[in-house]
Amino acid sequence: MEAQTITTEKRSQPTTWDLMKTGADFATDAGVYVSPHLAENLSTVFACVQAIAETVAMLPVRVYRKMPNGARMEDPSHPLALIFGGDPNPRQTAAEFIEMQTAHCLLRGNSYAEVQRNNGGAVIGLVPYHPDHVSVVRVSTTGRYAFDVSLPEGGTRRVLPEDMLHLKDRSDDGVVGKSRLARTRETFGVALAAERYAGSTFRHGAAMSGILSHPEHLGEEATKNLKDSFKATYSGADKAGEVAVLEEGLKWQQISVSPDDAQMLETRRFSVEQLARIYRVPGPIIGDFQGGNYSSISEVGRWFYTQSIQPWLNKWERAIERTLLTTAARRSYEVEFDVDDLLRGDMLTRFQAYRIAREIGVYNANELRRFEKANPRTDADAEAYLAPKNMQPEQTGRPIADRGGGSAAEE
Repeated sequence: MEAQTITTEKRSQPTTWDLMKTGADFATDAGVYVSPHLAENLSTVFACVQAIAETVAMLPVRVYRKMPNGARMEDPSHPLALIFGGDPNPRQTAAEFIEMQTAHCLLRGNSYAEVQRNNGGAVIGLVPYHPDHVSVVRVSTTGRYAFDVSLPEGGTRRVLPEDMLHLKDRSDDGVVGKSRLARTRETFGVALAAERYAGSTFRHGAAMSGILSHPEHLGEEATKNLKDSFKATYSGADKAGEVAVLEEGLKWQQISVSPDDAQMLETRRFSVEQLARIYRVPGPIIGDFQGGNYSSISEVGRWFYTQSIQPWLNKWERAIERTLLTTAARRSYEVEFDVDDLLRGDMLTRFQAYRIAREIGVYNANELRRFEKANPRTDADAEAYLAPKNMQPEQTGRPIADRGGGSAAEE
């Protein structure tokens, strides 16, 4: 079967196809190449990826059956609930699988997992592949896209789209996601260059760095020996602050400037903000509390959920439903990450909200106890719904959403 494979070509400047290749290295004007491996060496990138991937992975995945009256009921026995509530493959738990796939997508723009099904078509496993080992191909005879997976033992095998759970970052063609590293490689390049410069300063710099002058002419070998001896004695971060002893008329002339004088600290500070902006992660989430205060930081968690986490949850939910549920099943089931734990406020705020919800008849006592993971009460009042006195005609013992059209007297 003839197919056209999306691959990269080695050119002086990356082409559009180069940027779509997840494992490619990209040249930058800063003079350094950037790649997912190098980018993750930056503490800000690592912190952003971990914050998003770990948060998504910690949330339970629920499968709900849609009821005829518009309500829905959780179905913990559904095959997808068993997969995402247990182990999707023999090597990973569900949390480890989701964390890895999300991190792949954040760094490389795509993540792939082959779907395993039993003879009845039910999903029984998900086998992840590294994005660098998967190529998207277009079958010329059908016009459909498929996935060619490079195998460890050599060769490739083709996986059809309905058998590949493909999570992707924003795409330019709807087929392959394009990584944020590829879209903003100059920003990553500047940050990497600043890190390398700082590292080089610590590796080669001494507490004093400049010129050694001697009153007499020194030959090439004597100059080399003097230089090597001085570097061995005083160069390196662990020798900073050493006292130099100069003999035979040697003189030291300070000529270098510190990274602070060269505004490297400001550059690195700005890089932290730039990289966090790319991943839409607020500073306090990655340990950057500069410019914040308690009142603003207290809202960071909710901002992090709505701006950073919710878009990724939506990507996951739609990808799971599209690939792991049939068209008929999507009319009866839906998948959703449970974010209750993520949005829980402090105890005082929660209990104030519970009191209001209880008093106006939104929840009964046992429903509120379930929110706090407490065992249910066994008395009859625990299942009763309350209402204020000025709403007594509406009090029926059932939540408003479940009440019929009868009058209060009939109730």
